[in-house]
Amino acid sequence: MQLEPSGPLLRAGADRTVACTVRQLLNKALRELDDLARADKAACVDFITLALRIHQTSVGPGEPPRPPSGLADWQVCIVNERALAQLDAPLAIHDLAAACNLSRGYFTRAFKATFGVSPHRWRIGKRIEQACHKLANSYEAIADIAVACGFSDQAHFTRSFKSTVGMTPNVYRRLRYATIVQSNASAPDYVGRLAG
Repeated sequence: MQLEPSGPLLRAGADRTVACTVRQLLNKALRELDDLARADKAACVDFITLALRIHQTSVGPGEPPRPPSGLADWQVCIVNERALAQLDAPLAIHDLAAACNLSRGYFTRAFKATFGVSPHRWRIGKRIEQACHKLANSYEAIADIAVACGFSDQAHFTRSFKSTVGMTPNVYRRLRYATIVQSNASAPDYVGRLAG
């Protein structure tokens, strides 16, 4: 068995001498394998390895890896619409993927390329943002805010909040109130009356 001179190397426009050298090395490897009983397997491996190295050097590096593509603008709108509509309700990734006409795996990779985090991490972040707004602008109990933002209970909410914001919800609320009171105290008199 021998390689034909009109092989893919010559059709691809590779240099004739390189193609010839590679073909010769591969033919040597094939000749060694003709008689399996006395074949020098190490020599075969050497011939094939050398042929591949010569071929790689002549062809050059392949195409650079394609950067992961993200979600299209219309898909981002769907994600925002569906995922943010009811932060307190559970949402399956495969539902979002189906709404975007993507497989679950591709959707997860495209989502991470677009937003920089996984869909679950992103949604938790949005829940924490909503909780921060409620903590700063209402007198609701922390347990009620936790449930309204989709956390199973106050303990789960507090753990997630602390790992994201760096403080507990109660400390966050107290700091926000202290900042508001301090800014009202330093504001002109009419601003304090409007806020009160």
